[in-house]
Amino acid sequence: MNNEPILPEEEISPEPESQPEPKNPTRSLAAVLFDYLEMFAWSVFAVLILFTFAIRLCRVDGQSMENTLENGQNLLLYNIAYTPRQDDIVVFHLTKPEVGLQKTLVKRVIATGGQKVEVNFRECTVTVDGERYADSHSILKNFSDVKIGYYTLTAEHDYNAATGIFSVTVPEHCLFVMGDNRNNSKDSRDNDVSFIDERCVLGKAVLRLYPFTVFS
Repeated sequence: MNNEPILPEEEISPEPESQPEPKNPTRSLAAVLFDYLEMFAWSVFAVLILFTFAIRLCRVDGQSMENTLENGQNLLLYNIAYTPRQDDIVVFHLTKPEVGLQKTLVKRVIATGGQKVEVNFRECTVTVDGERYADSHSILKNFSDVKIGYYTLTAEHDYNAATGIFSVTVPEHCLFVMGDNRNNSKDSRDNDVSFIDERCVLGKAVLRLYPFTVFS
């Protein structure tokens, strides 16, 4: 018979669970604020890059593009890697101190570099490289005789008074532009404006903010 004394079982107390270190509420709040500040800074930077290299805002001043655009309307311009094309509405900076012109204008592209433009003042037509330009955007105002009033701002270069035809070839890297309000527009038909250097184009009008209109 085994007379060895029975020892009591050794009590094993469970190890205390490790307690997480208390958070520093002040430091946590500072980190959150820093994150928001960083996001705000990057957002501002992205907007600045976007409006510097991709899009711009401008305001219509005058009636030369009626009824497509009205005085005081705001436009959104696109200008990154943009190449002007016929029928585009463009905004450009015109600087001609010799004739007192130094402003930003908005017009429609009728022809680009290398194309030949003919304006027949008697038949009230425009042709580009021998093809009739639709001219569907143009309007006439306050003229009882359309054939007399259709084009009044006759440029002096290459105008044949005997035939009533204005003819010119647009230089390379330049544009021939006109306002949609044909009889109330100072544009490429006028010597004060003439051809527009493509480098002066600020962008293409892609959106009218109010009333909302998207230009293709």
